[in-house]
Amino acid sequence: MNQYPFFAYISHFSPILPIGAGIFKIRILHDGIKILFYYLIVAFAADIYFVWFARGYQFTLGLVHVYYLIEYMFIMSIISIWQESRRMKRFFQALMLLYILFWVIAKLTFEPMNGLYSVTASASQVLLTLGAGYTLFVVIGNRIQPLMNHSYFWILLSFVIYYAGTLVTIALRGILIHYSTENLFLVTSLDWSLKILFNILFTIGFLCPQTRT
Repeated sequence: MNQYPFFAYISHFSPILPIGAGIFKIRILHDGIKILFYYLIVAFAADIYFVWFARGYQFTLGLVHVYYLIEYMFIMSIISIWQESRRMKRFFQALMLLYILFWVIAKLTFEPMNGLYSVTASASQVLLTLGAGYTLFVVIGNRIQPLMNHSYFWILLSFVIYYAGTLVTIALRGILIHYSTENLFLVTSLDWSLKILFNILFTIGFLCPQTRT
């Protein structure tokens, strides 16, 4: 980690903000927001592990493949829970199962665990962006309180911005690894910036009134 820019430290530790806010309001967290709290703990622990403790490129790479699947399951579960329509709940639940099936087939065929993860990770980013975008549109249209005080608004907005914003770097991961360290850090700085924004918006969402849909 010593070779990383200082900005990377800020990005890696930014989940502490929403995790702290979640602990502060843990007794009143509900539905998908509690799932989000658990996801942030898992994501933060995984980030620390990958940066400081992982040894061996192939070993670490396999865990990254699994991490993207776990992330998808967490976030799509939140999106599914927040659907007001029972039909849409079933749709997003089915979408989660179909992606898991696609992921398993991919790992057994064209995207093995000892290679890059661009295809499956990019597919999950697209699905999460579209799912969160649709749900955000519904929340905006059906709100019964000021939008700025609506926890779902901030969290869904964070999903849309982050997963849409990092899609390109995920999709081009196979090309970017051939760049020099300086150029790679320059490109990755966008991801670091989005991650900080991601966690700031989550923090606002945690601190907003816990409105149920």
